[in-house]
Amino acid sequence: MNKRVFLAIALSFLVLFSWQTFISKVYHLDNKEVTLDTLNNKGLKSAQDSFLSSTSTSATASLSTPSSVPLITETIILDKFETDKLKLEFINPGARIYRVYLKDYKLNSEITGGLYSKLFENEIYTLEKSTEKVEIKIVKNGHYLIQKLNFRNNSYYIELDTIYGNDTSLNWTFNDKLILNQVSQNVKAEEKNLFEVVFLGQSLQRKNPTSIKDKYLPTEKIDSLAFRDRYSTIIIHPENLPKTAPYIEKQNGLSDVGLDLENITVPANSQISYKFIVYCGPQDINLLQQSNLRLEEVVNYGSFDFISTSLLGILNFFHKIFRNWGVALILLSLFIFIVLYPLTMKQMKAMKQMQDLQPQIEALRKNHKDNPQRLNKEIMELYRKHKANPLGGCLPMVLQIPIFFGLYQALSRSIVLKGAQFLWIKDLAEPDKLFILSQGLPFIGKEINLLPILMAIGMFFQQKLTMKTSAATSAAQEQQKIMVVVFPIMFGFIFYHFPSGLALYWFLNTLTSIFSQWKILKTTAPSLVS
Repeated sequence: MNKRVFLAIALSFLVLFSWQTFISKVYHLDNKEVTLDTLNNKGLKSAQDSFLSSTSTSATASLSTPSSVPLITETIILDKFETDKLKLEFINPGARIYRVYLKDYKLNSEITGGLYSKLFENEIYTLEKSTEKVEIKIVKNGHYLIQKLNFRNNSYYIELDTIYGNDTSLNWTFNDKLILNQVSQNVKAEEKNLFEVVFLGQSLQRKNPTSIKDKYLPTEKIDSLAFRDRYSTIIIHPENLPKTAPYIEKQNGLSDVGLDLENITVPANSQISYKFIVYCGPQDINLLQQSNLRLEEVVNYGSFDFISTSLLGILNFFHKIFRNWGVALILLSLFIFIVLYPLTMKQMKAMKQMQDLQPQIEALRKNHKDNPQRLNKEIMELYRKHKANPLGGCLPMVLQIPIFFGLYQALSRSIVLKGAQFLWIKDLAEPDKLFILSQGLPFIGKEINLLPILMAIGMFFQQKLTMKTSAATSAAQEQQKIMVVVFPIMFGFIFYHFPSGLALYWFLNTLTSIFSQWKILKTTAPSLVS
């Protein structure tokens, strides 16, 4: 039974790995940057070079053009703005946000083409700025739009004031939409799968904007609207509007995510103002909770969200004490080992007991090979006599499956590990990359990742010990000898491009499993059955 459960876990990992590989092959999109030549504007190049040069050398690699930047011809850099937390770049036409850079994480987000008016998206704006304020303005035919963005220097929250003005003698009636973000299909498949639009209201809905065919309108109006990528999010909450109508609309390969402000009337020689709270930053629950607007509900880690959230809570607890995410991961592994230790020891004893019963079971099979019903009855009687449970070895291994996937989802999306260093590992959210080869090798590429190799070696010794406590028949043991080599190699390849934090956890899990098996072999009597 142990072999079957272990095989089930292996197949689960293999399905996950194969699906990711399949997606990246079938939907392969080169992560091409939107080149300045493509934008066909020489002025854009000098402005962009200036923007890049203003960032530290260590951050330059992260500041490449986001893969989802919409291709807008005749684009010019309007201006750039910087706080302690953010670096923003605005472009014309439309005065939209071209890129968002999170300084604390040295991360260039996929938030692009955001916070602009659909009505004036093709117009050239002017921009004025001060220390914590940006004011964007467009005047046309006696009408004007002013967007005032008030920043807090040490915060990701922005106060947005959108003012529609009418300097004519007639009422101005129109329809406008405020675009929160514009999403392109030109994104790596593994990143595109993590895109999500979140509708926050009485009920919570989630949609991947790249999966919408034409247009999507929720059935009810909402309190807040959010777009999120792997690590960052932009959220808008209207302050002086009734519940608004959000939408996603795909046109020309771009998906608009925005709020429909519906019919607006500005009286003659007057103006109206719509106020919004905007969060533009990392998907950090603690930061999102500061608004008291339920914005933290944007964060979700997938099917095992509860487990992912719980594990991250424990991980954060250890990090607060030791101030190192690598140490926190080690302690999390030990914590899970200690919690499961009583079950693990029970599993090991059950496996050893089944192993000792195996000669008697084999004898029963020979004696009753022509009578299956009698054979099953005799085997069950043998189990009852020795109080053996053939399923006793399964539970700890089964529990490891949701824990693993919960941690995988957490480490794949949680920004807390982004850029976290430990020993030789520069980023626990990426493969450990001990060193890079000049030329790639088959299957593994140019990166030499040490942790998956150590994990595979550990699993080899773990499998050797498992054979000593296995209740398998002689024929099955011959198969297990093959698995001793096959399983470690297979798991090594599966984990090779996983986040190093996850590889570190599973390597430590392997070491604690070896310790448990060694202890039970040392303390258990040679035979539990007389």
